[in-house]
Amino acid sequence: MKPIGLLQIRRTYKNLGRFRDIVNVFLKHGLGQIIEGLELHQFAPIRWWYKPLHKRLEREEAVSLPERLRIALEELGPSFIKFGQILSTRPDIIPREYVKAFDSLLDQVPPFPSEQARQIIEAELQSPLRELVAEFQDTPLAAASIAQVHRATLWSGEEVVFKVRRPGIGEIIKQDVDILHRLADLIKRYVPDLAFLNAPALVEEFEHAVLDEMDFLREAENATRFRANFEGNQDLRIPKVFLDLTTEQVLVMEYLEGIRIDDLDRLREAGQDLNKVAQRGSDVLFKMVLMDGFFHADPHPGNLLVLNNGQLGFVDFGVVGRIGEDLLDAMASTFVALLSRDYDALARQSVNLGFVPDNVDIEKYRKEMRADLENTIEPLVGRKLSQIPPAVYVERIMGLALKHHLRLPRELFLVGKCLVMFESLFRRLSPELDFFAVARPYARRLITQRSLIGTFTRKLRREAMDLLDVASSLPRELHLALRKFTKNDLQVKLEIADLASYVRRLDRASNRLTFAIIISAIVVGSAIIIPAARDAAALQWLVVGGFVVGILLALWLIVGIMRSGML
Repeated sequence: MKPIGLLQIRRTYKNLGRFRDIVNVFLKHGLGQIIEGLELHQFAPIRWWYKPLHKRLEREEAVSLPERLRIALEELGPSFIKFGQILSTRPDIIPREYVKAFDSLLDQVPPFPSEQARQIIEAELQSPLRELVAEFQDTPLAAASIAQVHRATLWSGEEVVFKVRRPGIGEIIKQDVDILHRLADLIKRYVPDLAFLNAPALVEEFEHAVLDEMDFLREAENATRFRANFEGNQDLRIPKVFLDLTTEQVLVMEYLEGIRIDDLDRLREAGQDLNKVAQRGSDVLFKMVLMDGFFHADPHPGNLLVLNNGQLGFVDFGVVGRIGEDLLDAMASTFVALLSRDYDALARQSVNLGFVPDNVDIEKYRKEMRADLENTIEPLVGRKLSQIPPAVYVERIMGLALKHHLRLPRELFLVGKCLVMFESLFRRLSPELDFFAVARPYARRLITQRSLIGTFTRKLRREAMDLLDVASSLPRELHLALRKFTKNDLQVKLEIADLASYVRRLDRASNRLTFAIIISAIVVGSAIIIPAARDAAALQWLVVGGFVVGILLALWLIVGIMRSGML
């Protein structure tokens, strides 16, 4: 068992109040089984000490477990909401009902006072606000857990928005990330059945994502890259970023006047052609994913506007997805294999890309995956693509990934989520839209650009560089290994699976046995000195104290055993 470091102990006590808040919220919503599983009994209120934490309350019987967990995450605030949203993009490891529940997590909080926003802007830009803007609207356009947005007019006459980070959110996020790391360690230690989740890696992924989203300089870089990718494009307009007015906590961008893409009534009143809007949106999506390899990964309707001239406008660039060269090559090969219905190639490709766990029998996996792909895709062959929603494809592929425990990159799930959300949105605008017909020319272009010869050349170049690195480092590594061997310093690490859980149980049992012996010693000792205590008042009090302490400790031990369910 790993020893707990002083820093970890200090953080645990520092976050004690927050731990209690989390436990209380979970218990409030009938999630005591999670508290029990993570052995967080010590943070439970006293009123729960005399009953099993996993007992569900009658008023929660009508609400499903995923929904109760979603409500709890919303109540716990921004960090847990963001973590739930990260989990919703991982259907390879999270059951479908939880993904569906976490998809509807609401990031809505009351706005903070505009005076605080003004103070933050002035402190970050080191200038009075009146010197920066001619007008500043105190009523925010939008407010979320990380930031809120105010409209303003620069002295140049340009209409802009100021996105201001919520005061104190950095410390809150940092505290909650520490707690999530601690909870991930507890899951790894006490819930071996959830080892497949790789909870520490999930928290690490969340930490990187939320820190990126809080860094407005990073968001400014994302917006600038989108603007460059769509320069001269008539379908999409990306707001200009004012880099001289942007810091980690303040982001200033051009204000886009438009109508939310899901407000169909206002769009019709404005005379917008909904079919053209859907067509433009589809073109934008496939250009981002299949051409640029850089896409907007938070495509809810509030982030996509229809401008007066019919162009689309993106806002909020905090969450983006990136598709690497290898993945783009794989997508091109996948399209070719699907067109030729070569299921062997698809199964082989999943192995070559490293999606398959190391402990899997590769030959057996390829046979089973080929059969599953054939059973999944063949029933769809011959049907019009326009009659098959992308959600069907995505759901079936994710089901296969879950069945075979494939380690798919998060970007693939973000792409799948974007396809489903965009398609659902655009189909409302234009029910006759053939989503796949729009995708076809982009897929052809991707296949052409990443032809077999081009892909082979790129891979050969990378492999040659890797081989050169190995060759240059091999003498040094061999010298180090030989030196350790001659000094008898070579170590072999042997790890017995699931030994830690048995050690913990043995440790707990021995602690309880020791505790019981101490209680018995106190009671027996008090009984022995009863005859001598008849004429000595001090000894009488000692006897009474010994019996009281012994009884209290015995009750404490019994309650602990009952709560663990090991009675």
